[in-house]
Amino acid sequence: MPIAKVDDINLCYKVRGDGPPLIMITGFASAQNTLFQLALAFSKHYRVVTMDNRGVGGSDKPPGPYSISMMANDTIGLMDFLGIDKAHLMGGSMGGMVAQQIAIEYPQKVDNLILFSTSADERWLIDLAETIAPNWNLSQSELASTDLRKLIVAIASRTSNRRFTRLVLVALATLQARFGTLTGLAGQIEAMMTYNVLDRLHLIQAPTLVLAGSKDRLIAPHSSEVLASRIPSAKLVIVNGGSHVVAGEMGGRFKKEVLNFLSSDSSKSI
Repeated sequence: MPIAKVDDINLCYKVRGDGPPLIMITGFASAQNTLFQLALAFSKHYRVVTMDNRGVGGSDKPPGPYSISMMANDTIGLMDFLGIDKAHLMGGSMGGMVAQQIAIEYPQKVDNLILFSTSADERWLIDLAETIAPNWNLSQSELASTDLRKLIVAIASRTSNRRFTRLVLVALATLQARFGTLTGLAGQIEAMMTYNVLDRLHLIQAPTLVLAGSKDRLIAPHSSEVLASRIPSAKLVIVNGGSHVVAGEMGGRFKKEVLNFLSSDSSKSI
């Protein structure tokens, strides 16, 4: 895959299709290949851009600290590299946080905003960390400890509600936590743990669609309800039975909701 030099970091990216640009931003520990099926589907209508966030995949994995604002700037840098002045923006989980940050800091860059399985603050992750490591703190030494490995596995175990998928994800996360390089993942966790834009959501100007699965065990759908209530005129869709990875496990419904939103008059006039 091609590499873009953005400031001090190399970002691995992929462009598919023609049409209005659609930037898809991945979640925690996820390389862009996890979005392959969605990117392929949306590329029939849009010029779809995916990337590996700093810390994962083929992009650089510098030591932390990372921040959501830093990853938002990475995305803007890639847009500039590709000559994209304005785009539809889609982000799930951590990627949804990055998308929110872009919509707040760079409103002129965002056409429509799609957020799914995400949150505007860090409370969900801190609560999860405290269940496995009481008195968790945010120091780099703590993030590099055994507790970080436990947290990575705990996140994986709550991502899907399908038994087989959950077992596979936990097995992969366990291998990554035990044998992989954790620098980038530690940086991404630190970024999520220090993220809170609850009091800035009203600054989002782009028409916004917020989606969540009703059975999301990682980031509860209440977080999406909060997002939709604070972003001006946002549309909220709760997918009955959907897990944290609702975009993948219920791809048909997800794609329908997104395409309807992007093509609707309401998304152009909110």
